[in-house]
Amino acid sequence: MRLIVISLTATLFATAASAEQIWVTMDQVKPYTFKQEVAQIVVGNPGIADVSVRDKTRVLLFGKAPGLTNLFLFDADGNEMENLLVRVRATNSDLLTLQRGGQRFTFNCTSTCEQTMTVGDSPEAFGATSNQVTQKYQQASSSGGKSE
Repeated sequence: MRLIVISLTATLFATAASAEQIWVTMDQVKPYTFKQEVAQIVVGNPGIADVSVRDKTRVLLFGKAPGLTNLFLFDADGNEMENLLVRVRATNSDLLTLQRGGQRFTFNCTSTCEQTMTVGDSPEAFGATSNQVTQKYQQASSSGGKSE
């Protein structure tokens, strides 16, 4: 009985290791084409990555937070087709992280350093930046672009 358990465990690890891996950068979209038509996609953890479906063979993968999740693909008959691993990495090296006591602040320093929202920042920093972005979006969508 012990040999069967070891053999089964080895098979499970081999299957996981052979699953295709897709790397996505946080806060960016990456196009991906499936090998055949897919009828249904299930995202393991949509807090890490999500998909926008373009058609039956193409999606856009969106990296939301650093981590690992998977996509289960099903055909039109409901049969499992594939299990894809999606690894989301943190954004590029232009980020500067400032640690002040127990608070973390993140800045994007592409040309000049500007505060940005990053998962893991202190609630005060994340909330303040988020509120400013929301207000800016509301101003732009309520007053701009109206023409007669």
